[in-house]
Amino acid sequence: ELAIPPNAWNAYREAQNRLKKHDIEGGVRQLERAVEIYPAFTAARNNLGTIAYQTGNYALAEQHFRTALEHEAGAYEPTVNLGGVLLNLKRYEEALQYNRFAVKARPEDALAQSQLGMNLYFLRDADQAIRYLNEAKRLDPAHFSRPQLLLAEIYAQRGLREQAIAELEDYLERHPEDPERDRLRALIRKLHQP
Repeated sequence: ELAIPPNAWNAYREAQNRLKKHDIEGGVRQLERAVEIYPAFTAARNNLGTIAYQTGNYALAEQHFRTALEHEAGAYEPTVNLGGVLLNLKRYEEALQYNRFAVKARPEDALAQSQLGMNLYFLRDADQAIRYLNEAKRLDPAHFSRPQLLLAEIYAQRGLREQAIAELEDYLERHPEDPERDRLRALIRKLHQP
């Protein structure tokens, strides 16, 4: 951080101010300016990747996260974020190394635990997926990654209706305003039927 020039820091701070005001374009311009001044500015590159991820531009997000890691190998935020973007790109084998690294680096991070659980599920290792999804839920029961929903899916696939219902009910209790609440309630009713 001491190597980052003051004008790169100023651009980064200005980007954060613009992003707080929901000026995404202005924030991105300032972040791009920061990495133009100092290409190894990991936090700025991670921010650019996060914005690209949130807007659904997964290829650009991947590029930003990988570039951040080229400059700072093992940096946590771009590592966990790259693991997430690779899941969205359905490159599960490749994602696994990043998601395992993230859990090892920060075992108390619900996002890392949840992503590894999802990753293992997509690689057809449901037993291990349950372990990490439950840990994510323990760490942050209201986490935005919604570990209860994947747990409910796994339990329903295994015919464990009561456990699936419990996960869905837990989720709805924590997220009563979820736009999918009606569909989830209908799924609970269906699971209650013999």
